[in-house]
Amino acid sequence: MTALPAALTCSDNPIGRVCSLLQDRSFPGADVMGVILQDLLQGALVFAIVVVAGRFLRGVTLRGVARTSADAQLRTLINNVFTIVTLTVAVLAGLTAGGLSISILLTFGGLTSLALGLAFQDLLRNMLAGVFLLIERPFRIGDWIVVGDQAGSVQTIQLRTTALRTVDGRLAILPNLTAFSGTVINATAYDMRRYTIEVHLPAGADLRGAIGKIREILDATAEVVKQPPPLLQPGLEEDGRVTLKCRYWVEYRNHDPDVLAAALVGRVYEALEPWPDPETPLSARKRAPGPSPASDTP
Repeated sequence: MTALPAALTCSDNPIGRVCSLLQDRSFPGADVMGVILQDLLQGALVFAIVVVAGRFLRGVTLRGVARTSADAQLRTLINNVFTIVTLTVAVLAGLTAGGLSISILLTFGGLTSLALGLAFQDLLRNMLAGVFLLIERPFRIGDWIVVGDQAGSVQTIQLRTTALRTVDGRLAILPNLTAFSGTVINATAYDMRRYTIEVHLPAGADLRGAIGKIREILDATAEVVKQPPPLLQPGLEEDGRVTLKCRYWVEYRNHDPDVLAAALVGRVYEALEPWPDPETPLSARKRAPGPSPASDTP
């Protein structure tokens, strides 16, 4: 049998035996096909080994982080970084094991990176934006944010997109670059949030007395934050009635704002109940003051 060139020699390993079996077949091109099959199998095996090893290390790291920290955003960052690094190393290792030389790989990799960068620049920019969002943390998973015309609770920050759950239960998918380069309003960045209840007083009502009564109620309510202090802002409507907006701050993580607003409305209603205009019919006096709750933020 004629000696084969070194480039067409099978390796001395289990995969090389597959190459040898194919080269022993007497048909044109068997020597070349044997080496090609060997290189493909070696590259695929190395690629699979690196991917499995990367997933194992990612799992070990995530379990270790879960025991020491409950930060879902940190786990997401680790998962995304491990995914990018594992796939990059697996591809490079697989090509090298498949017989591609380092110099050719670097040259081909540079040209390929340039072509891919031009063809998929939006994808790469969104991936980088996703990594920076997880590092800089302008918002966290679970925060309520407003980005452009979309508002919702952050569900996930993936490699390319950020998912929001809107107030009506729909799913909004935003490119990471939109949240990274645009204006983001984070409604849950701080522990306190301002809320408002509105009180409608009849024409001629004692405004100063109403303000004093409502201040007493707000000061006596432990859930209402004292600094910054509550603000009472009166306004005049077209029909002569006075609208009194009561703005107050609440640590919404510790207290339910809706329950607190309902309690405040009830207390204010009881305090203002004897103040309707004497000319108001008896059947309408119960609803004359009519305080109603409203939140300044979602």
